[in-house]
Amino acid sequence: MFELTGIPWLDAVLAFMSAHGYLATFFGGLLENVTIFGGFMPGETVVMTVSFLASQTKELSPVVIWLVSVLGTMAGSNVSYGIGHRGGRPLLDGIARRFPRLAKGVDKAEEYFEIHGPKTVFIARFTAGFKNWIPTLAGVSRMRMLPFQLYTLISAAVYSTGLVIIGYYFGEHLDEILAFFKRNGGWASLAIAVVFGAYVGYRVWRSRSITRQVAEHELGEAAEEACEELESSCGEPGSLGSGDEE
Repeated sequence: MFELTGIPWLDAVLAFMSAHGYLATFFGGLLENVTIFGGFMPGETVVMTVSFLASQTKELSPVVIWLVSVLGTMAGSNVSYGIGHRGGRPLLDGIARRFPRLAKGVDKAEEYFEIHGPKTVFIARFTAGFKNWIPTLAGVSRMRMLPFQLYTLISAAVYSTGLVIIGYYFGEHLDEILAFFKRNGGWASLAIAVVFGAYVGYRVWRSRSITRQVAEHELGEAAEEACEELESSCGEPGSLGSGDEE
């Protein structure tokens, strides 16, 4: 009987994760990167949980967990790329109509992709909100396969490394962490609150930064369109100014 926390239902979940850790890691990474599913799949939590169990049961290898996580992420990203490549712009328009609440996120991701180009595939891995949309947009834009695969592989490797280290380290030092909490309950809680607050603050700052970049990009495009429509104000030949001189 698998007993780790003493909570029956939680131990049952952990027992399942321990027995099927590699499969859970692979499908967690895959589904997390498939278009709409990615918004509901806690792939990060799965990887960290399985890594934590690897430090407790010794039946799972953190190296294999890392490799499977990378493969799952690659697989999911390629599925999304294929969906975007096949469905094209009509697919995104259909998603926006069918799921209005997702429309804003899709539009923001599309604008961000337009601003940063192929490297968005790497950047988006560390950005909450639309990382699962970027591979689809890469497919819609017909991004070349080699850069797409390269950026996806590098981002998946870096991201999975961080998740595995966090989960495994926590498990390896579980006794020390619990003892620390018992000795310094108040200070430990404060430290967690500070770290959590910093994490939330970073996410909020990152989201606002992305929103600002998208807004500036949209304003720039609007200005360019205005200049094209009002060539006289931009000093183009045939302007109203030249007509007045005549």
